[in-house]
Amino acid sequence: MPRPDVLIVGAGVIGCSLAVRLREEKLSVTVVDRGGPGKEASWAAAGMLAPTSEHVQVKAEAALAEASAALYPAWIRHLEDATGLSVGYRAEGTLLVAFNSEEATGLGSLPGEAVSAEEAQRLEPTLSPRLVAARFLAGDRQVDNRRLLAALVEAARAASVELRSQTPVAEWRVESGRALGVRTAAGENLEAGAVVNALGCWAGCLPPLGSRLTPTRPVRGQMLALRAAPNFLRHVVRSPRAYIVPRSEGRLLLGSTMDDAGYDKSVTPSGLRCILVGAVEIAPHLAALPFEEAWAGLRPDTPDHLPILGATDIENYYAATGHFRNGILLAPITAELLADVILGRGPSLPLEPFSSLRFARP
Repeated sequence: MPRPDVLIVGAGVIGCSLAVRLREEKLSVTVVDRGGPGKEASWAAAGMLAPTSEHVQVKAEAALAEASAALYPAWIRHLEDATGLSVGYRAEGTLLVAFNSEEATGLGSLPGEAVSAEEAQRLEPTLSPRLVAARFLAGDRQVDNRRLLAALVEAARAASVELRSQTPVAEWRVESGRALGVRTAAGENLEAGAVVNALGCWAGCLPPLGSRLTPTRPVRGQMLALRAAPNFLRHVVRSPRAYIVPRSEGRLLLGSTMDDAGYDKSVTPSGLRCILVGAVEIAPHLAALPFEEAWAGLRPDTPDHLPILGATDIENYYAATGHFRNGILLAPITAELLADVILGRGPSLPLEPFSSLRFARP
């Protein structure tokens, strides 16, 4: 195999977005993945682009989220034009709903527009009459994450990115403080000018670097889908206990749990019950809708819940992982920032808050 300029390990939304961006800079790129492209956390997500309602509270991460949300419309247009595929980008906004006075008080601390219970029900007639208050966040968006991944994979292939599925990596190849490439589980040595760790919750699992620079852990999120008539809901609706994400064709995504279950992607009765109770509280008519499917994904969390981005203290070894609940949202800005760093340019946002060196020990 020819030696690429960049080898990306992990073909989720982060790895694929970066690969497409690097090809725009005329770099040769290979992406390897233990399974198929985009079949882990990226596939399991709900696709909410919520820089305000997704509890982005750290100032540096909020700036990252806002910058990525601003990139999204042009990024999506470029991707759809390049592939001819629709990714289901929608801009109706999010309704946050409260069912008691304490929850209503909590809504007041968020950006957006206060909405009475009566106004919320005019916007969404299927909402529960038990609502006491709501808040509308017009800047929130959504994208069909599975369609987005299909478009990214198509764009990567069209741009001559080499995508290697079913290629688990056994270890990083490092000599004298410099990354040379990887050794696969099949014993193949893959060399590259630069190596990017985009392995999500598996980012800290490979020797010899282990978790020193990328201490991620999996947080399981269970979800389910119901089938409704189109426009059963128009907006994403969230309460403190559940959220409902409507797709254009009538599919409703309901989520989600936050389970400390290791690398177990099982769907459990208790998890689904928790989601359904919260969702039916929001929209009681959901209880009569047909069930479609249930699944679980593993979010890549870090000790401080912030992403790990940029260069490391290993030459030619870069990190793009730990996006936790916001991988879909942060994909375009991550691709921009990592491309800048790999090419030796100053990134448009400071990366010090996300540096892997905040965890590293000599």
